[in-house]
Amino acid sequence: MALRFCLVLALFGSVDASLRGKLHAAAGTMSAEQLRETVLQEVTAALGSGNRVTQQRLKVIEDAARPSFEAMPKNEFGNLEDAAARYVLHRLFVQRHAIHIKGLEASGMEWKNMSTSEVLQDHVPSFVLSLFEDRLKGQGLGLHELAVLAATLEHLIHDEAVARLSAVYQAHNVSEEARLDENGLQELLDTYMTIFLVGSNNFTAASVGEDRRTVVDAYPGWHDTQKFTMQVRSSVVAAQAADADFSPGNLSFRAATAVVEEIGERYGRWQDAECRDLKSLLTKIEHAGTGRVLLKDFYGSALNGNWQFSESVDYLRELGALDESDPANPAVLIPNYVNSQSNCVASSSVYSVCCIDECEALLGHLERQVAAPEASPEQLVSLVSELPSATVPAPRTLPDSLKSRMNEVASHHGGQVPLHGRLFAQWLHHAYPRECPFPHVAGKANPMTADEWAARHSVSASTPEMQRAAEAAAPVAVSQMPWTAWLSYQPER
Repeated sequence: MALRFCLVLALFGSVDASLRGKLHAAAGTMSAEQLRETVLQEVTAALGSGNRVTQQRLKVIEDAARPSFEAMPKNEFGNLEDAAARYVLHRLFVQRHAIHIKGLEASGMEWKNMSTSEVLQDHVPSFVLSLFEDRLKGQGLGLHELAVLAATLEHLIHDEAVARLSAVYQAHNVSEEARLDENGLQELLDTYMTIFLVGSNNFTAASVGEDRRTVVDAYPGWHDTQKFTMQVRSSVVAAQAADADFSPGNLSFRAATAVVEEIGERYGRWQDAECRDLKSLLTKIEHAGTGRVLLKDFYGSALNGNWQFSESVDYLRELGALDESDPANPAVLIPNYVNSQSNCVASSSVYSVCCIDECEALLGHLERQVAAPEASPEQLVSLVSELPSATVPAPRTLPDSLKSRMNEVASHHGGQVPLHGRLFAQWLHHAYPRECPFPHVAGKANPMTADEWAARHSVSASTPEMQRAAEAAAPVAVSQMPWTAWLSYQPER
């Protein structure tokens, strides 16, 4: 783990235990407002000077998280329970930064049963997590506490980026006190992005050279990435022209830090252009407007030059990107595939940069309009009829089959439709088949990165395997998508 991040961990471990005890004892007599202020004070004190957890930043985060927070089910205290809180945090980081905090995204059998502390224990210092657990006394997280936790994660991401930059300086044998011209800084930024893309934590000047050659050879988007970092560097330097640390021929480590911070802010959304290109390729070979690509066509495209469409059947299944409702004609789910771990292009110990889930924006619109955890089927049908996506025009008249399914969901839940249940997510998949992923029953898909899967299995299908699949007979045209396991798993709503 990055040195600076380790120092943060050490700092938290050294906080005065007696102070913790006094505050813990006092928590039982505090008002809700005093409790919130105490949590903020403790977090900011523990993070030390230069931390990014400020009142101004918290207000921005609260405003961004409020629509999702208001639309989520609350407990008796008006707060979110663990799974709901993690869901809102996940949505927040996708919306603000286009990044996925590891552990926040729902996946695997045990996700719902795990506490937020268990999910975040590898990222957030234990003392921060204990603050939330001890001070809130099992009452859940309110909007303010969510914002503090989000700001803490942002601060740790910032620290990790600075530590990575510091390691790059060391690998190039450049002192942090040195001043660089723009070409010199760009060389370091190229190294920074190389290790970011390959996810390397342990590197030397020699290994960075090898990694750079690997990235140049294996990643078609490398040259565009270089252009992106050059543009960010130029804009940051120009914006701070009056600051001596940002003089183009005399750039300080502080200037370099500002550049990598801005790269982190912009990179997630910038790289999503590749994801839209990927989606466009898949849509061209889509089967009958279903948001699916037959496996035969998926592998046929790979054999014709689109090498990225070569994941093995087992890996596609593990990713939750394979529809096998018709065993004779397996198909790749376009939104599930585009948003899968196999298409993440960069990672750190805290987060991954993956494709932006287009369904998030659609659901976000519905959350803002409804401002409640559930809505009537009539309201949702009306809202969706007026809501366009990248591939679905609006206004439109929804087919009777969709209206009927919406009413089924409502009758299953006392006349209302929960916005965040699996059934409504499946309904959205049918309403927007190219944008909204099909939601699998918990535990059916356990997404792994390509590296994690490759440690035990083959990531790619062999050429003979792809050829056999590509030569399969084409199925009879379908009139509509299957409603897989509809209403069959009641505990997930």
